[in-house]
Parts: sequence; C-alpha cells; structure tokens
Amino acid sequence: MPSLSRTVNSQQLTINKRKGFTLIELLVVITIIAILIAAGAVSYTNAQRKGRDARRKSDLKAIQQGLDQYFSQNGKYPAGSSGSIQCNVGSADTLTWGTSAFTCNSVTYMNQLPKDPTSQTYGYYYLTYGSPVPTSYVLSANLENNNDPDRTIFGIPCLAMDWPNRDYCVVNP
Repeated sequence: MPSLSRTVNSQQLTINKRKGFTLIELLVVITIIAILIAAGAVSYTNAQRKGRDARRKSDLKAIQQGLDQYFSQNGKYPAGSSGSIQCNVGSADTLTWGTSAFTCNSVTYMNQLPKDPTSQTYGYYYLTYGSPVPTSYVLSANLENNNDPDRTIFGIPCLAMDWPNRDYCVVNP
C-alpha cells in the first residue's frame, strides 16, 4: 500500500505544476501584443494622414468652384494678398482662411473659407497671375503622405515660390 500513496502524491505534484504559465510564456505573449499594437498605431497614423490629405484636396476643389463662380460674374479672379484671397470688386477686404466667408460685394461664393486640418503655420495659399487683372491662379497646400500620387512631379514645389513646402496645387489656366 505505501507505493500506492506515493504514486498518488507524485500525480498530484505533476497536476499542481501545470496550473500556471511560465515566465517565458508570459513574456512571449506580451511581446506579441506589443508588436501588434505598434503595427496598429502605424496603420492608424497613416490613415489619419491620408484622411487629412483627402480633406485638403477637397477643400481646394471647393475653393476652386467659388473662384470660378467669382470669375464668371466679374470677368477676373480676386486678387491675392500674402497667400489670402482679396476682394477686388466693391471692396478690398482680405479674407482669412478658416474664419471668413468668401463674400465680395455682397455676393457669397463660399459660406466659409476652409482652414488646413492640422492648423499648421503653412495653411492654404492663393496666388494670382495676370496683368492688369488676375486671369489665372494657383491654390496650393502641403500633403503629409509622401507617397500620394497627386504630389508634384519629382518633388518640385508648386508655382507659389514664396512657400516652397507646398507639394499639391490646383492651377487654373
């Protein structure tokens, strides 16, 4: 009989040892979770950049529509002043990105001019060409996604030479 009790005791010891995880197993699981979190954070950051770039492109297209409507009513584009739109019909108001409505001579072309989604010091930029009246313009912004196919060719900045960091342009002939 004594050998029987020893067998039972050794089986109980074996069962007791298997109830927990080893330190190595816990470290492996923690490492895998950390790698997955890091990969998810990178993907999330890239998605945010692409989303902000899509908004920038959409904003510039909306501004372009307002400028084209202005041109069809006035025969010229509004003047540019330090990168901002300046009414040159009825008043010489300089419009502020993000706070002003695109309204000139009591006609509203946009309820509010958009502002860069990151609120960085380099927002949208408007530059006009033509003499004696503006007959063309360049709207520009800086994209965050370096792999965006709409960026300028070979990294050459837009025509707004005062702001060389701009790599996305909407140009009107």
